[in-house]
Amino acid sequence: MKNSAILWNGITNKQFIIWLMRVSFIIFLSILTSFQLMAVDVNGQSMSEQKVAIRLEDETLLTALKRIEAQTTFRFYYRKAEIRGISGLHLEFNTRSVENTLYELLKNSDFSFKQIENNILLRRSTLQDAYTIKGRVLGSNSKPVEFATISITKVSNPQIKFSALADTGGRFNLKVYERGDYLLKISSLETDSLIQTINIGASKELQLPDLVLNRSAIQLKNVAIKGTRPLISRSIDKLTLNIEGSAYENGENALRLFSVIPGVNFDGKDIRFRGDEGVTVYVDNRRMLLPGDQLLGYLRSIPSESIKSFELKIVPGAENDAQNSGVIVNIVLKSEFKYGLSGNVKGGFFHSSENNVIGSTFLNYRAGKFNIQGGFNYRRWPAFYEDHIEQVFHDTGVASSQDEKYFELYNSIAYNASVDYKLDQRQTIGLSYNMFSNPGDIRNSLTTDVKYFSPNSNAADSSLFSERTTRFSYSNHMANAFYRNKLDTMGGRLDIGYSFIYYDLNDPSALETRFLNDLGQEFHPRDNQFTKTRGRSTIHVFNADLEKHLSPSTVINAGGKFTGSITDYTMDYRNGLTEQSPLDPLQSDRFKYNEHILAFYGTLAQTYKQWGFKIGLRAEQTNYEGISVTTGQTIGRNQWNLFPSAYLNRKLGENHSYTLSYNRRIERPGFRQLNPFISYANINTVESGNPDLVPYFSNNLQFEYLLKNRYSFTLGYQNTENGIAANVTNLGDVIVSKNENISDNNNVFTSFYIPVKLTKWWEFNTNTTLRYRTLDVQGSLGLHREKFIYNMWAANKFTLPGKYYIEVSGNYISSSFRDLYDQFNEKSINILVKKSFFKDRLNLTSEIWDPFHLYKPRYEINTPEFSRNVLRNKVDYARYIGLSINYNFSSGKKQSNTENVDAAGNEARRRL
Repeated sequence: MKNSAILWNGITNKQFIIWLMRVSFIIFLSILTSFQLMAVDVNGQSMSEQKVAIRLEDETLLTALKRIEAQTTFRFYYRKAEIRGISGLHLEFNTRSVENTLYELLKNSDFSFKQIENNILLRRSTLQDAYTIKGRVLGSNSKPVEFATISITKVSNPQIKFSALADTGGRFNLKVYERGDYLLKISSLETDSLIQTINIGASKELQLPDLVLNRSAIQLKNVAIKGTRPLISRSIDKLTLNIEGSAYENGENALRLFSVIPGVNFDGKDIRFRGDEGVTVYVDNRRMLLPGDQLLGYLRSIPSESIKSFELKIVPGAENDAQNSGVIVNIVLKSEFKYGLSGNVKGGFFHSSENNVIGSTFLNYRAGKFNIQGGFNYRRWPAFYEDHIEQVFHDTGVASSQDEKYFELYNSIAYNASVDYKLDQRQTIGLSYNMFSNPGDIRNSLTTDVKYFSPNSNAADSSLFSERTTRFSYSNHMANAFYRNKLDTMGGRLDIGYSFIYYDLNDPSALETRFLNDLGQEFHPRDNQFTKTRGRSTIHVFNADLEKHLSPSTVINAGGKFTGSITDYTMDYRNGLTEQSPLDPLQSDRFKYNEHILAFYGTLAQTYKQWGFKIGLRAEQTNYEGISVTTGQTIGRNQWNLFPSAYLNRKLGENHSYTLSYNRRIERPGFRQLNPFISYANINTVESGNPDLVPYFSNNLQFEYLLKNRYSFTLGYQNTENGIAANVTNLGDVIVSKNENISDNNNVFTSFYIPVKLTKWWEFNTNTTLRYRTLDVQGSLGLHREKFIYNMWAANKFTLPGKYYIEVSGNYISSSFRDLYDQFNEKSINILVKKSFFKDRLNLTSEIWDPFHLYKPRYEINTPEFSRNVLRNKVDYARYIGLSINYNFSSGKKQSNTENVDAAGNEARRRL
């Protein structure tokens, strides 16, 4: 090569290479252009047909082109020096044709593009080809319309389209590159749209007169809502309920919207799936493992205007913690917040037996590379429950009638705060902290009146009257730090995180019992007992998760997680009613736990035309040690377990989707279940912990058919072995409940979700689950039981003039199982009325829960020794009337939200 360079008039090797590259590039472009001019048929797919799904956040044109190349067979040719300066591009995530994507990227630039087979040539247009259109958009009040959308389409070729946003003064500036007639369209969220024809002639600049838009927000909003995406969509491993753009987008909150999710309903206290399955709640992939009431309060504080969708993982995959039981519901918030301050404020007043109030606020502030979020929740909700219990001991024939009245004065408070900082376009770091506690003490009082009847007698011969008071307090703190690196332009990422959790429990309780004869006179010294439970836990969690897109249709995920926890529980028993009473060393105990869980997982997802599959495997090692400081008793285990998952999805056109899924899961006992302590509800009813509990496993197989992205039909099978259930026995007239690994469950079920729009103003949703369940009880009981169980839920939503909304919903669950025993049918009807103001920013909601007093849960325990029938006549959380107000506010230019990174420590937090 060196000799050749010398022969060529002394040209150096480097100069020759540069010259050769330039000539080759020009010749190559000329050949491609010639082929294009001569070609009649193009074998490659048109750029108007191939689709890409990309999002840009202040990125360069070069990055966008590489992202398109990664998802298609196209290759771009351009002069890098010419396009290097095009940056700061923003593009909302959506699926578009390659042609439309390029129009969006190159609008208002002097670049044009041309397809030549599977190649796309970008070239700079000459100045004489550019024609500028200027104008201003005003409202009917002669004030500028900010951020109006202006689009222009050539009449003879609708594919030639450019668009722009008006500035804060309503002014806009557009460029086109061909003469002729164009269709100009101006639209805004707050006005009607305006369409008119303009002609581009010889003049290089066209100044339009002021364009006036009339206010008519309702029409535009209706057009936007109907549209573009179905209510329900299906991917390989999850079902998505699209709230954004639906009839549920305005004036609701996250908790209310659970009633819209197929198969999910809220009964006033618990969120259930298909009648009796558990629900695990995530928000933006962060698990919300809060105490029940705290979780409900937090969900109420999330307005529907901030929610993009609900994602249901009915059969969770290997990337999720194996501890996840039931369905996972992930609330996906909209991917945009605004510069400046945005958020919502909510307050409410409710009445049951007592007056209850709630209050919450959520704030988001964005400035530069920082995004700061904060929230506050307060809830004062006194509760009253009333149980009536009928009990018979078979060996003696002694019967008792028992009334329990339970009053709880509950105050809860929660804070959360987070900050994200973008190191650059790919890397983000963040910190978050949240705390949940009760301000002061929770005061519980329980009175129990037991009347004993001799055999064959209707008169009470003696009775017990017990009073228990508790001043319960707790605090729960979690801090999380994360690092995210977006590895490529297709969604690949690396997440690294650390979480620290601290839990502190203080539960003192005083119990006094009086013994009365048939005349109501005390005939025995009172029994007094004081107990105090203290619990502290510290947990450290480290996690790393990798997602890599090998191609637009192939995705792999891999990761690992380590959880280390130290838990210390103490139970003091004292013979008296105060903390200064004499200690009972025979019952008092202290138990310590050390647990380490190490997990690794990997998944592979592949889509091909109408087919898709995903396989995954998770391995977890559990190393557990526990010791009683008082007695020296020890327990422990150290074992590895595997958790596979698999999905197969088949789509037939746009209207039919079939999914077959399988997973294996684990359920570990909670730390408080393992405590070998005895808790007294009254002198005759106790609960005992069990340090010998071990985890149990379940297998889930489901087949789902989704019709027209609305109607869901599911057939499934579930089984568990050595499940944890409460075994109720007796010692004389003392009823003892103790959790044990004695339950084997099998059930086959089918479930139907059918939403129907009966009229323009009436929507009807219904979900029905039919379940055949068998229950085998191990040990001395040796029972086999089976039941056919059905659950029906329905909701009617009426949209009335003047932005009034009425919803009437009802739920019915047939006789089922409560652990090992019979749970009788439950039913309820609830009514809601809502009125919206100020473009749905302000919403007033009135709720009436169970106005007909239908909800009276009842269960029965039958053993060879005794029978016990429990009826709850009064349930405050299920029967109340209330009024709440919610206001949403925002200001500033839209920008992207805080990073949605999973705070991995939430899994460990659940078991506290």
